[in-house]
Amino acid sequence: MKCLAPLWVFALLVPTLGLATTAPAKPEPTTAAELRQSLTELLTEHHIPGASYAVFDRQGTVLSGVIGLADNDTRVPVTDGTLFRIGSITKTVTAIAIMQLIEQGHFGLQTPVSDLLPEAPIRNPFDATDPVRVIHLLTHTAGFDDTHAKAFFSPVERRGRHLESSLQHPEPLAVRWRPGMHESYSNPGYVLLGAILEAHYQKPWDEVVSERVLGPLGITRVAALSSQAAQGDHAEGHSGVDMHRTPVFFEQTQADGALWCTATDLARLGRFVLTDGASAPGVLRPESVRAMKQPQSTVGTRGGLAYGAGLGLHHRIVSGALWQGHSGGVLGARASMHFHVEQGMGYVLLLNSENAMRQLEEPLAAFISHQTQWKPPAPAHHPIAGDVDGWYRLVNPRISLLSLPTYLLDASHVKAQADTLTIEPFLPGFGYQAMLKHHGDGRLADVDYGDVVNGIVVRDGGGAAVGLEMGGDYLQRTSMAAALLPLASVLLSFVLLLSTPFGRRKSLRNRWVRRLPSLALLSLVLGIVCAANLELTLLGHMNWQTVGVWAASVLFPALGVAGLVLSVRTWREEPAAVARWRCLLGSAAVVCLSTWLATFQLLSFALWRW
Repeated sequence: MKCLAPLWVFALLVPTLGLATTAPAKPEPTTAAELRQSLTELLTEHHIPGASYAVFDRQGTVLSGVIGLADNDTRVPVTDGTLFRIGSITKTVTAIAIMQLIEQGHFGLQTPVSDLLPEAPIRNPFDATDPVRVIHLLTHTAGFDDTHAKAFFSPVERRGRHLESSLQHPEPLAVRWRPGMHESYSNPGYVLLGAILEAHYQKPWDEVVSERVLGPLGITRVAALSSQAAQGDHAEGHSGVDMHRTPVFFEQTQADGALWCTATDLARLGRFVLTDGASAPGVLRPESVRAMKQPQSTVGTRGGLAYGAGLGLHHRIVSGALWQGHSGGVLGARASMHFHVEQGMGYVLLLNSENAMRQLEEPLAAFISHQTQWKPPAPAHHPIAGDVDGWYRLVNPRISLLSLPTYLLDASHVKAQADTLTIEPFLPGFGYQAMLKHHGDGRLADVDYGDVVNGIVVRDGGGAAVGLEMGGDYLQRTSMAAALLPLASVLLSFVLLLSTPFGRRKSLRNRWVRRLPSLALLSLVLGIVCAANLELTLLGHMNWQTVGVWAASVLFPALGVAGLVLSVRTWREEPAAVARWRCLLGSAAVVCLSTWLATFQLLSFALWRW
């Protein structure tokens, strides 16, 4: 699927999901030497200084290798002991520690989080009937927002103190829909899981997972703090075609993405999950590990969809096959740890650059498939009922800051024809679009990923189609008017506003009738310029960019209201009918646009407070 709403603000925190590439196919590697050569060429092509990788099966590590430089500036090479940042793969470690407590009977997956953390600043309008439970944190289905701007980084490196961080930055913990309905990736949810571990053990999170998870798994080359990693052999982060070094900024918390590790050590984690815990007896019972791999807690999974977030794990489609594990993305680094259950093998790939990930995973997946001689089963496509035709809107954006563009742009028309379901947005090139194949029983496969089922038609108790769940996105059925009128009102308002500054200069007696909406337009343009110059590291601070965005969000509606009032008051005094109508409609357009901004809490918007 392609969701084309502007996600640039938080792109660096998104696990590397990527879309299928359209580049000419390269020969698939069949030997360890060919695999290394393929990865080396891709590193050069995508301007990535260095990498570390490993392939594992149920018995152990099959092969491993390192390529390139740990630091492009000093030319220090990557070694077998080089620590790379693994980002959100850390969540799998946190989930294992939580599952241990569940096994021991201290609480269950259905335990409300408020029972374990009474001080947790969760704001849940559904709490009386649907509290946020432990399972919702593990599967990203609590309805929380993702990390807000001011909570990205800390001026000093923090250890533990997860509950304190949640209390200091409670904004993302507002439940946006009934818990257990939709998936929406949320780092703050795993911060609460870290707080649960610290509250139970009365120790910092890193001590808990070192003693209870990493040590028993035999993972020894690991660091939980950047300051620890910096004392030894570690990979610096890089970005851009010039491979400039990316500073390591301190994170607010650890449980959601702080670990550094080597590829061969991380393969031990992948092997543990692949073997249902058999590679490290005593860490978790087999049924607990199998539960971790089971997608659950969304309307789609309850309807039979076997794709989505498990307990600290997630599905991923690579080379037309369904893999499971976790990926990670932080400033200057990308990481992937995935396994294929049927093939009984998996891979780890660690990069010290933000530039690419999926392109380098493809040869690893192809190499494994060659070793196992595994072939995907032939797809069985079935006609799909036409009752799914209609308009749908994406309702579970990961970032609430993007709720307005998501609401306006991600309303698409769905059309069934034979065994194909086509999703097309109102504006071509903008919004949610996909082509899906029906595999029967409402199960859908996005052709961009091959023939792997990753979606389902959601039906109500009466059998009527009410939504589509696709790869974690949920498209809810709506009417044509509800889908198109909001965007139409915005587009018309922009046209009217853009026409306001034009016309004969002396056609109006009171020139402020035109000046006010024109100044509103200017403030909007300046706000967009400031937003376009924002960088991730600047979001949580007061600077000319964030102050400019705030000033625009204040001036724009104020000038619009003032212009509308003035146009009405001077209506009979202005003899030029075209000019007065143009200015009236221009000011009304500003008020209309401001109403949309107000609806999504974007008036007087200060990123340093968000």
